[in-house]
Amino acid sequence: MFKRAICLAGVVIAATLSGSHAQAGDALSNQEILRLAPGTFQALVKGKYAVTVTLARDGSAVGRAQGLEDRGRWTVRGDELCIVLPTWTRGRVECSAVVADNGWYRGRNVAFRKL
Repeated sequence: MFKRAICLAGVVIAATLSGSHAQAGDALSNQEILRLAPGTFQALVKGKYAVTVTLARDGSAVGRAQGLEDRGRWTVRGDELCIVLPTWTRGRVECSAVVADNGWYRGRNVAFRKL
């Protein structure tokens, strides 16, 4: 359960990178999401799991939580941020739209911001 929650954080955390001009409530476009990387983000999954995710411009992603680490890839498909981490997403690609919300970004079951 914890690893699944961490996976959801990784999916959305990338969108909290600075450089987006989206207003509160607006979903980020694919170009806005792409402009976000590189960066490191804090995410809160389901309101209780803290995760740090670093997204590199080359598409690599590293998630860290409670001494655990998982390395994978991120990309944009349509207007959704997608991430795959071998352990935390069990190798499955997880995608989510990202919505700007007062300095934070929200996706499915996660809120995140740039550190």
